[in-house]
Amino acid sequence: INMYLDKLYSEPSGLFQTVKFRNGMNIIYGKKEVGQPKNSLNSIGKSTLLDLIDFCLVASPIKSHNQRLDAAKKLTSGFTIVLEFSIGTSNYKIKRSVDSPKIIEFDENGEIATLKDKELKIKLANLIFRRNDYEGVFNSSWFRSLISFYLKIQKFKKDRFTDPIKYIREVSEVEINVYHFYLLGFNNKISNQNFKYYSDQKRLKPTIEEISKFVREKYSLNDLKETQNEINKLKLEIRKLENAMDKFELGDQYQDAENEANELTEKIKNFLYQNHLDKEKIKSYQESYGIKDNISVRRITRIFKELDEEFGKKVNATLKEALAFRKDLSESRKEFLKLEIDNLSKVIGERNSKIKEFEEQRAKLFYFLSAKEAITDLTEAFYNLSTKKNNLAELEGNSRILTDLSSELSEIETEINKLKTEAIKFLSELSTSITDFYEYFSNVFNKIYIEEEGSSNFSITENFKKKSLLEISVVMPDMFGKGKNQGRTLIYDLAVLMHSINNDDNFPKFLIHDGIFDGMDKSHFISTYELVEKYAKKGHEIQYITTLNEEGTLSEKFGNKDLITPERIEEEAILILSPTSKLLSSNF
Repeated sequence: INMYLDKLYSEPSGLFQTVKFRNGMNIIYGKKEVGQPKNSLNSIGKSTLLDLIDFCLVASPIKSHNQRLDAAKKLTSGFTIVLEFSIGTSNYKIKRSVDSPKIIEFDENGEIATLKDKELKIKLANLIFRRNDYEGVFNSSWFRSLISFYLKIQKFKKDRFTDPIKYIREVSEVEINVYHFYLLGFNNKISNQNFKYYSDQKRLKPTIEEISKFVREKYSLNDLKETQNEINKLKLEIRKLENAMDKFELGDQYQDAENEANELTEKIKNFLYQNHLDKEKIKSYQESYGIKDNISVRRITRIFKELDEEFGKKVNATLKEALAFRKDLSESRKEFLKLEIDNLSKVIGERNSKIKEFEEQRAKLFYFLSAKEAITDLTEAFYNLSTKKNNLAELEGNSRILTDLSSELSEIETEINKLKTEAIKFLSELSTSITDFYEYFSNVFNKIYIEEEGSSNFSITENFKKKSLLEISVVMPDMFGKGKNQGRTLIYDLAVLMHSINNDDNFPKFLIHDGIFDGMDKSHFISTYELVEKYAKKGHEIQYITTLNEEGTLSEKFGNKDLITPERIEEEAILILSPTSKLLSSNF
């Protein structure tokens, strides 16, 4: 049960010619016109047609994803693009409006539903890619990452066929391995787990560095050890200051003024301290708004799964229910905290008024007592005490966070090291499957690169110098030359397509290569044509879709010139475009 393209058209009709896809080779042909050899075959709409297929398969409509479709907005406004396809005996239609791309009509055997783009991605992922017999990991959020393998459309001039493995430029090798293993039918659990650890590392490291930098710059402390020493030092200094202030006394001749000043100081100190405590409460309450319930369900579930698989699942479900209840409870708590913060703020304001009043009274006494220079000792001691307490609270808070994050990072690194051991065992178990795919890969290579038969290589090996741990490699002679590098993508992608069709995997039966033969030897186009057509004639459903410009002459020097002539290519092409017959009747 695989996805097979039927046709592409517009509603209302007239935006472009309806394109019907065929079994075998599907060529979108750019044709020169008689008497006008200098007219360019660029910007006539070959790639734009492929963009419209991509658009129906829920590609992002924004300019940064596809400048061509964005430039064609005025021409396509008012139209809906329709893609018809089948999966087994079921027929489907996707209707996506250029003006309202977020809402999409989906027709399944005549039953029509209106879905948001995110909803359709999930539905298509399950329809096109989910395999119930797969032993690895599948996520319905992967749709665009998986379908992009089958849609090699050159979006920007700088895009070229450079690396068949890293087919999504923005995605790391760690992540993309997950998708390759899935498309190859190999267990992707190790790659998927490694990607999760890598993502956690990527999240934790900048946070740790940011907090460490703050502590380093403000307190000149380089690590947790120095931070802990500073915390202990501050605690001791605070204790000494508090003892000195408790024992503070003035001379006998100023006893009455001293007593009154001490009483005022004690009141001010108490009010300031109470304000400090209340401000810390407010700060704590406000910070608790953003606290997420980061209970590691994964970690707890894993512990119980080691004891009993079924019990682990029940623990996982119970934890999720508890987390949902905790979320509801958190919302109610926020309302309570808001009232508490308002009340505390009001009380702090009242205390500040009293503090101001007491300080004015004390100032008069301090003026009287200035002959004994009492004011400097008392005020500086209290100021230092307050400063040191604030520094202590800040350091302790950051120290706790750093300790927790560093501990979590250490656990992740331990798990990654365990994965390295598992990866070696996994590759040993996978060796037969790798050899089976290599046979497909070699057959495709030998039929297209006849002159270099037997000189290609496909492998999956451990490489612990890379974050991906497992390295998928596609090697061809002189592979860094322009044509050969495009050839790596051609061979690997065709091998993956034929491998999945032969194994009846629930994947697409089509493959789109936009301009892949540009700059390649013409003999390789002829060999690819023959390979795909022969494969189709053996009873397989396969659709290889590519763009091709009319250029030069196909003679016996390049292969079977009688089988594949420009006239035959033109006759069998699913769409013919030219400088005077453009897809949307205009350059854009």
